[in-house]
Amino acid sequence: MDPRSRVEAFLADYAAAHARVKPLFYPPDDEDADRRAASRRTRKRGKDGSDHDSAPDPFAVWSQALHAVDVAHRTERSWTKRRYGFSSYSDYSPQTCKVEQVEEYGNWARARMTRTGVPGGSIIEITLLNQAGDWLIDRIDEYHENPGRPLVPEEGHHKWLRAPNGMAPCEELALHPETENPNPGALFHDGWSRVPVDTFQLAQRVDETEGPQWQRTLAEAQRRAPVLRVRVQTVGSFPHAGVLAVGDAGSGTDLMYSCALRVRPGIATAQALLATIDTKQGPYERVAAVRAVLDDGEPVRWCAAVLFPGVGTAVGVDSGTAAIVDATAYMSLTRRQWWNAWNPFPERRWEDMGMFDCGTGPIGVMTSSGWGDGTYAVYWGLDRDGRPLQLMIDYGVVQEAVASPLGEARP
Repeated sequence: MDPRSRVEAFLADYAAAHARVKPLFYPPDDEDADRRAASRRTRKRGKDGSDHDSAPDPFAVWSQALHAVDVAHRTERSWTKRRYGFSSYSDYSPQTCKVEQVEEYGNWARARMTRTGVPGGSIIEITLLNQAGDWLIDRIDEYHENPGRPLVPEEGHHKWLRAPNGMAPCEELALHPETENPNPGALFHDGWSRVPVDTFQLAQRVDETEGPQWQRTLAEAQRRAPVLRVRVQTVGSFPHAGVLAVGDAGSGTDLMYSCALRVRPGIATAQALLATIDTKQGPYERVAAVRAVLDDGEPVRWCAAVLFPGVGTAVGVDSGTAAIVDATAYMSLTRRQWWNAWNPFPERRWEDMGMFDCGTGPIGVMTSSGWGDGTYAVYWGLDRDGRPLQLMIDYGVVQEAVASPLGEARP
């Protein structure tokens, strides 16, 4: 098929599959609903003596139907093994999706559609590849706005690149050396680190939450906290123009912030700190922190990074991921470019990390955010002259480096 015919055939087959399965989810009337409910309560005994529901699992039927559509119309690498959601309307159909434009570039093509009458992105772009003389669908991306529109309009650039007059570039850390880690950068090592104390839970077990007695209780709880194996993993490198931005790249720009402190343009090396978590199902690694190493040398002083727009020293996360990127390059992305960089990352595992790359080269690093959604501190590591050497996001998984536990060798 040519690209347009392939897309139109996909729409027709998807809608037909939806129509066949829909009665399993939405019976046509109340009488039929009662009959189907009774059928689900009817059980039959198998050869092994066990009972089985006689009615088919609607989600299993839906998954099989969509798999058949994928096999017929999509590249093998884009197949989805299982679908969990079903709605009363068909996501794709000839009645709601209109093919407006098809562009061919050798063995690569893009079809643009508009959707009306059902929820979802109003603009759909379908990428197709020519494989052995036949066009197959490789990607389906949806947008609520023109994908060629800038992520940050030109009139908004000053909010990203110009800190308000009088804004401090960073803030001194106000830490308690007895109970808190005064050196965030020491977390990045191959060895062992202690888990932070949950002060909220601790407060439920003691009579006072301030004063010398509380400090002693907190220090003892920290001393007894679990210890995790950690290691440093280099993710990659990216160029930057001197202004770095941090936050939740999955938000577009809503939860991304520029750092008030300017740095010398250059190449940053992205590194993640991975902590091994033991579970009944076995150990796995979780990202505990991420940093951009900007220059040689070890920081001798750490400060909280002041961020804007909006003054703060921490980033909010709503997608379970956080990023450090070159602010100039990030704000210059189109919505399509941003989606190409962000789209491959969601729904990965906790230990995942990667470069933020829309296809033209990385402009930053993105990792899973420790325990998931929340608010996480951002730090600058400075040399003796106040020159920034590192920028770090701490996900709060571990708090301080410790010696190897008794009987355990260093990794």
